[in-house]
Amino acid sequence: MWLSKRENAAVREAAKDGVVTTGGTTISVLTDTEHRAPAVTVPYGYACAAPQGEKVVMLPESGVCLGSVNRAEGLLPGEVRLFSAGGAEILLRADGAVVINGQVFERAANGNGD
Repeated sequence: MWLSKRENAAVREAAKDGVVTTGGTTISVLTDTEHRAPAVTVPYGYACAAPQGEKVVMLPESGVCLGSVNRAEGLLPGEVRLFSAGGAEILLRADGAVVINGQVFERAANGNGD
């Protein structure tokens, strides 16, 4: 009995793809229903204001938006890209170089950033 209740709770909490219908610091997300002002999770030290039309992942029962769907096209394993809706971009390449809006900063020879 308790096991089936627990399984049903897990099914209800399944993540769902959604789309941001109202962008900004307080978003609305449409899955099979609309979620207004969900809590949005991001790693510590990050802040974002998702634009309208962004694909996101929701936990509908708890009302939590887990974040945007990953856009890793063109990245090699171990690389990280930060970008804005306006086109600004920072790429941390796997070889240690940093690319800021197309300008490449090669890794320092001693490897400690000096």
